[in-house]
Amino acid sequence: MNTQYLKYAVEVEKTGSFTKAAQNLYMSQPRLSKAIRELEAQLGTELFNRTAKGVQPTPKGELFLARARNILTQVEQIEGMFQPSRDKTKRFSISVPRASYVSQAFIEFAKDLTLDSEIDYKYWETSSPQAIRNVADDQCDLAVVRFQTVYEPYFMEILEEKDLQHKFICEFECYALMSKDHPLAGHDVIDYRDLKGYIELVHGDFSVPLLSLARARQLAHMDEKKREIAIYERGSQLELLSGLPSTFMWGSPLPQATLDRMGLVQRRCNVSPRAYRDILVFRKGHRFSPEEEHFINILTRTADSLPKG
Repeated sequence: MNTQYLKYAVEVEKTGSFTKAAQNLYMSQPRLSKAIRELEAQLGTELFNRTAKGVQPTPKGELFLARARNILTQVEQIEGMFQPSRDKTKRFSISVPRASYVSQAFIEFAKDLTLDSEIDYKYWETSSPQAIRNVADDQCDLAVVRFQTVYEPYFMEILEEKDLQHKFICEFECYALMSKDHPLAGHDVIDYRDLKGYIELVHGDFSVPLLSLARARQLAHMDEKKREIAIYERGSQLELLSGLPSTFMWGSPLPQATLDRMGLVQRRCNVSPRAYRDILVFRKGHRFSPEEEHFINILTRTADSLPKG
């Protein structure tokens, strides 16, 4: 049994209200109600009587809650014995797309750490659907989710279903990224037809769930691919672009420092722009820690510095 559920039940008893308990636990009321229902289903009995005047424990609920309080006290005592410094640990967890501006923001954020810092940081590069699941399942507290704007209704529906909130970070058009030695690197604006003679690098694990490939291409106004290499790791994509002047890929704008370091250039293309949006996703009722606030400020500043087209 999840001890977190015990904490939820004890807080509901203490406040006599799901709404007040949810506020104290920094979570949404529907999410708390769902957790209590799951706990009651595991136990096979109702723990609370829900009335218009409030919430009261049932007779069996009172017995359960007495045991639950004892268990939580014992857990706290054990944690105090073996993890005396846990409250000093700085924690931060985020799922992100393969975006260099996000990784640059994280690097700047992490520079504030000292060698004597106690940290538990998680930086997870993954697809947008997986990033959403990571936040919904409490594997990460934050996520940067990227989608083409034509898919926005779909993603907003998913966030609502999973009881998640979001904040806007940035919107951008894709650039053609390539080696500075690419034959087209000298062009300020590239004709889309000229790219068809070169090899395109694509993310092999990108997907928009529940949409057929034909429908996805129709929505995104994509042409059939002629030459492509599917890749699954961001570092590999930059190395390939740098080392193979015959390749290019579509991507979000890169910071100039990254372009210079990898020997790359980014060029606009004279096609109908594919607008993309990055948003910050978090659970409803989530209160940002000082570390999270600091990272979000850096992330926003870094995104604002990117070329807008």
